[in-house]
Amino acid sequence: MESNSFLVALFYSSFYSIFMSYVALFPVLNPLGNSIVFNSISYELPTELRRSITKKIAVNIFVILIIVLALGAWVLKLFGLSIPIVQIAGGSVVAMVAWKIMNKSEGDNQPNPYHISSEEKALTMTFFPLTLPMICGPGTISVAVTLGANEADNSSVFLLISHFLGLSIGIFLLALTAYLSYYYAGYLTHKVGKNGTLVIMKLFAFISLCIGLNIIWEGIKGLVNSFLLLHGIS
Repeated sequence: MESNSFLVALFYSSFYSIFMSYVALFPVLNPLGNSIVFNSISYELPTELRRSITKKIAVNIFVILIIVLALGAWVLKLFGLSIPIVQIAGGSVVAMVAWKIMNKSEGDNQPNPYHISSEEKALTMTFFPLTLPMICGPGTISVAVTLGANEADNSSVFLLISHFLGLSIGIFLLALTAYLSYYYAGYLTHKVGKNGTLVIMKLFAFISLCIGLNIIWEGIKGLVNSFLLLHGIS
């Protein structure tokens, strides 16, 4: 009877971790919004090359987030950093970038430094900046670190393993979502047109701004709670 209850607990822990990692990381990773940005800087490339880059980006997303998930909390301890500080810093960058996109003029024809016009440039930009920091930016990393820190607090070895596996599966599903979003980015932008693409980019920028501010707020609450706990204030 106890073994059955333990198996149920493992299953619940794994399923909850899959759901939690996907839901927590999806907004900050923003695969739909970033796919439109990717299409706007890579439309000159051949279809096969775009598909190859898309696969590499998806693999990079998975590898980076797994590394951050596994080692992020320990790295913070090594440098004496707290999760609220990471949240405030990461959220600030997310909000700042989103604000710039929202306020960018439609008539701003300045050349995009990330524009990809050749195969050689595409291959050199696959990891930086197309994966890091364009997709796996500070906001994504701060959320992944928080997930990893929550995992590290788990006392049971079996629950710890099931929790990590669940988070890993959630990250895999997220990388798959990013792959599909990037793969069909050209089709999406073709259907909605130039004005529709601009509206979607502004909308996702606003959502990213809200997400960034929310991450900052969570960091501030964490600092305040730590301060109150340190001084014995309930």
